[in-house]
Amino acid sequence: MFIVLVFAVTLSRFRGNHTCPERAVRSFSNRIEQGNFNGLTLTIFYRDTRSTFHFPQSVEDYVGHGMYEYRIIVDGNELEAHKHLLNKISADNLSPVTQAFPIMVKLYYEFAINGRRIFGVVPLHYFDDSRMLINGVEFDWDDSFFDIIKPFLPENSPWLRA
Repeated sequence: MFIVLVFAVTLSRFRGNHTCPERAVRSFSNRIEQGNFNGLTLTIFYRDTRSTFHFPQSVEDYVGHGMYEYRIIVDGNELEAHKHLLNKISADNLSPVTQAFPIMVKLYYEFAINGRRIFGVVPLHYFDDSRMLINGVEFDWDDSFFDIIKPFLPENSPWLRA
């Protein structure tokens, strides 16, 4: 019973936040506008873009099975120094789409408050077409959702050239 409960709690960390992406982003944006960075963290999980490793097709596999190569955790104080980038995120710019390509997770990041996920983002790049998943819903690409993690990636990260 205990093992089942631990598994359910762990799984709910990834699936438990079924908040509408637009609502989650609006809530996040309001928090940033108010200057409330208490308990806010950004966690970035990524693989080298040149890796030949088979990429998972879900965030649950990617994070839950440790299929990423790097993890960066950014606290509220560091995030506050980049408030100008965080203010560019807007739910008004989100345009839902449906893509026929399979999802391959190479990079994933999530914002959380006191350990509880607000929203998570997976950039999806296909040839000349780019999309992103926010809380599992697919949207047209918006640079502001990638620009916010750039200051926290190492200088030699291939993601800065991607």
